[in-house]
Amino acid sequence: MTITPRTPSGPTPIDALTLRSPDALLAAVPYLLGFRPSESAVVVWLRGGRILLTQRLDLPPHESDLPGWRAAMWTHAAAEGAEEIVVVLATERADLDWIRDAILADADDRGIEIRDALRTAGNRWWSLLCTDESCCPPAGRRVDPDVAAAVAAEFTGLGQAPLPDRGSIEDSMAADPQQIAEVVRRLPAGLPGRSTARRRREVWRDRSLELVRVALTEPPRVGRTVESPSVIARLLLGLADIRVRDTALWDLAHGEQDELRRALDVLTQGLRAAPEGLVAPVATCVAIVAWQLGDGTRASIAVDRALEDEPGYSLAGLVSASLRAGLPPRAWREAMGGLTREICRYGTSGGSGADDIDHSAEQKESA
Repeated sequence: MTITPRTPSGPTPIDALTLRSPDALLAAVPYLLGFRPSESAVVVWLRGGRILLTQRLDLPPHESDLPGWRAAMWTHAAAEGAEEIVVVLATERADLDWIRDAILADADDRGIEIRDALRTAGNRWWSLLCTDESCCPPAGRRVDPDVAAAVAAEFTGLGQAPLPDRGSIEDSMAADPQQIAEVVRRLPAGLPGRSTARRRREVWRDRSLELVRVALTEPPRVGRTVESPSVIARLLLGLADIRVRDTALWDLAHGEQDELRRALDVLTQGLRAAPEGLVAPVATCVAIVAWQLGDGTRASIAVDRALEDEPGYSLAGLVSASLRAGLPPRAWREAMGGLTREICRYGTSGGSGADDIDHSAEQKESA
């Protein structure tokens, strides 16, 4: 499932561009998802002309698989608030009336309008609702190349470009043994534990936070496109401390889009270079930042990596549940807006420097 950006004040330029015609919608789908879908159903959930959610599901292989598939399509927050949907079936298969009919029936039961329903394969599309061959010929219609170019230009201007498929995104976030080896050689001794004097521990946290802030939000130095293994090693160790992690996430929740994009690049580098035992914190941060940027695909992949590394990592579990429920990015910003930076930095004790560190990470000092 992929979540797209949402604003409280009305439709965005991308909403208007995406929804102006079938050609524009089909050209926009890979950008909304982050990759080009295949054998997929893409459902764009709308309210007041604004995109609430862009959802992708694997097509059910057989009609007997429909019950579970239909439940997955409708079980999220956007289904409760949407007024209409657009459905795109990305597949070479033409015998999909049973899927179309199921979607139409479910939408009718819920009082949601089907704005359009299309099938696409290659650069052609067919309407699943229109039977007038004068406008919807059996051979389909070609996506208008001028419209596709205009859509691509709009998204490119926002710094977005789709990858060939979901596997390409997974590869771009996978563990890199060479980077991991470089980072392991540079890992400091580890987190300060309970036996460390409180003042020394808080000094370490302050220094770690400053390193995290610089690495995530400041432009790279001239001639450098990625952070050094030494910086990544210290970044990973810092994020393994709950107080450092939560304060960094609070800062990012109040940052600009450019800062979030920079942070996502650096955090993804850290995720690829994280040794076992240090994956969960950075992967969860990747998931949260990607979610805030409307990139639900990367968010889902990252949170899966976090839970593989540490199944009980509570923040990853929270983010995973939020993504499955289809909560919009503003849900995270609102949650962080209810906290002060001081609480994130010091815990509920509000600045006393309480013994509130991630003791699971404390056990991984030799990672």
